[in-house]
Amino acid sequence: MDTTLTIERCFNGPKLSGNGGYVGGRLAQAFGQAFGGDDGYGGAVEITFRAPIPMETTMALDRAGDVLRLMDGATLVCEARAGSVDHLTPPPPPTDWHDVMKRGTEGGSPEDSDFNWCLVCGRDVGDGLRVFGTAGPGRGRSLSCYVPNAAHADASGRIKPEFVWGTLDCPGAWAAQDPDDWRPALTGRMTAKVIEPPLVGERCAVVGWRIGVDGRKLYSGTALYTEQGRLCAIGHCTWIVLK
Repeated sequence: MDTTLTIERCFNGPKLSGNGGYVGGRLAQAFGQAFGGDDGYGGAVEITFRAPIPMETTMALDRAGDVLRLMDGATLVCEARAGSVDHLTPPPPPTDWHDVMKRGTEGGSPEDSDFNWCLVCGRDVGDGLRVFGTAGPGRGRSLSCYVPNAAHADASGRIKPEFVWGTLDCPGAWAAQDPDDWRPALTGRMTAKVIEPPLVGERCAVVGWRIGVDGRKLYSGTALYTEQGRLCAIGHCTWIVLK
């Protein structure tokens, strides 16, 4: 396995740190290689974020028992361990694809937000994922459109695991957070399982649902479906609402 990991500046979430979903996907692959020999398509992996994720910085991957740690010098940035998504029961895939595709042109974070240039929520086609979070239909739910781009695919035409993880990230906040509460929320923990990544151009939807609230901690689930209803990936997030 690799012993270091560097997150390029283009894979940001907030302006000055890496996107949680993308980084989680990269660390999940490293965890699989270190402990199971897979390439990111194995079992669920739980990622706990301990500090902002620096970009353009060479960080060390350190095994400690059954945990893989990402270290920036002496600072623990995040850690990976085996997880589970068996407790999740996602809503069914959407049936109104006119509504899904409309959400691919609207939503997401406002232009004056630190998240406007997030890898997931913003940027141009082929640069960002353009998974614009939108609340609904119904309270405690979100629905987002995702059309996979070749820039994020492997040689077989399937989207790489780290970008699949990215699609599961931001839409969860739109489900978990009250639509009238515009305080920023950051990913504190993310557990995800990639089942079968979508192909380039395969129209997809990300369905998010609220699981619970505990003070400033919000809990959400997200599921990535193709237009044919195939479940590609599923995840569970803990969000920390900033004061």
